[in-house]
Amino acid sequence: MKKKIVTILSIAFFFTSCNSWFDVTSSDEIREEDHYSTEIGFQQSLIGCYIAMAEDDLYGKNLSWYGLERLGHQFYPQVYAGSDAIPLDLHKFAYNSVDLLPFIEGIWSKAYNVIANANEALKYIDEKQSIMDPINYHVIKGELLAIRAYMHFDLLRLYGYGNWEQRSSELNNKYTIPYALEISKEAPAQVTGNEAIRFILNDLTDAANLLREYDPVTQKHNFSEYANVNTDGFYNTRNLRLNYYAVKALESRVRLWEGSDSNKSKALDAAEEVIKAAENDINMTENNQNIYTLKFLTPETINSSTYNLTAEQLFGLSIQNLDTKIKNYIKPYYTDNDSEVMYIEPETANQVYENSTTDVRFTTLLDQSLTSSSLGYVPLKVYQSSTINQYYKNKISMIRLPEVYYIAAECCATGTPANLEKAITYLNHVRQKRGLYEDLKNLDATQIINEIKKEYRKEFLSEGVMFYYYKRTGASEIPYRSEIMEDKQYVLPYPTYEIQSGRVQ
Repeated sequence: MKKKIVTILSIAFFFTSCNSWFDVTSSDEIREEDHYSTEIGFQQSLIGCYIAMAEDDLYGKNLSWYGLERLGHQFYPQVYAGSDAIPLDLHKFAYNSVDLLPFIEGIWSKAYNVIANANEALKYIDEKQSIMDPINYHVIKGELLAIRAYMHFDLLRLYGYGNWEQRSSELNNKYTIPYALEISKEAPAQVTGNEAIRFILNDLTDAANLLREYDPVTQKHNFSEYANVNTDGFYNTRNLRLNYYAVKALESRVRLWEGSDSNKSKALDAAEEVIKAAENDINMTENNQNIYTLKFLTPETINSSTYNLTAEQLFGLSIQNLDTKIKNYIKPYYTDNDSEVMYIEPETANQVYENSTTDVRFTTLLDQSLTSSSLGYVPLKVYQSSTINQYYKNKISMIRLPEVYYIAAECCATGTPANLEKAITYLNHVRQKRGLYEDLKNLDATQIINEIKKEYRKEFLSEGVMFYYYKRTGASEIPYRSEIMEDKQYVLPYPTYEIQSGRVQ
């Protein structure tokens, strides 16, 4: 029996099985306590959470390269043929459309299912600590708390309000999403904005404290000390898990979203801890297996085998059959008959990338189709080329290294006291890694913020980042839209059943 469990678990680690390995449950379909009678039960539940996060309703499609990119107006809003109205509805923010109800409700329900499964394991892990190796206890509990924080934060970013820095007196006290801290038959209560941020940061602080001394990525111990707990590869490929540095990056993201001076200062601290680690170009391997990588790729190493920049991911997910999911949308050399392809018009592409002949985000990570009348540029970051390196295959980014530098730059430029030179240094570091060798110089705070905005748009195509950026900064104008952006566009409505049960938004 044990041999069978280990075999199934090993398959799960490489994300080659989903439904047959782990049944993602809702809060009223909880596994029996026997599931947690050994460490394997906790390992299974943790990896199951990541598998559930990789589903189409969440980060496998809607909250990464597709749905959020449509909401962020990253691509030309072509007229779609056929019966699929979702792309155009997303572009128009037509949240009342019948076609968008599954999109809105699917994100909500699947996110809370992930949270329920994390909470289920957290319910038992302390009482079972005595049967667990200290490494497993600290790492698994830390990751479970980080998953709970990650999911709640994205729910807050989607179904809550933006521009927090300018609206703190309103949003701190306004009721927002329910924050589920435990498994219960009763629905979790809605919390205020201030409480939601506090709960998220509490979970991230606890996660970081648990992971700091035990996560292999911090290199507090030689990896040989993990041999007894890594027999099934549980500690391989830490970039695909919420490791310590991913938790610190997420903390910086959350604190910047809230935007107060005190949180910007702490966001900078968290970001700079990650930056300091990245300066060492971490590349941990054991027996030819990747353990963890944290470094920038260079312009020379970004090519068809490394399109998705996995080496720069602080946290990413493995997505089964990504090539099948994207085939109608991410299609180099598309023709006029390919009505669903996501592309950027030539004029827009040249404007965004400032006609650069050296920026690899333009010269290498976009491909212009000469077989269509639109001559559009197709993003290649999630494209599964025939020459893609296996390490980079079927993976998407959840948090990537450049974002940490941008957060640090923004905090330096707008914090109290400001440090403009440091902000420019952080921006130039990323630009150098992308082939922009002429450094920015002598910019004031407003100019730095404008350069950061330009960098976000250049850097995060196909990663579901720009919608959140526009919302966080309260942008009234976004690409391909003439109307002024307001809450009605930025805030996804609660599912109907939540409103009917008494939720307020």
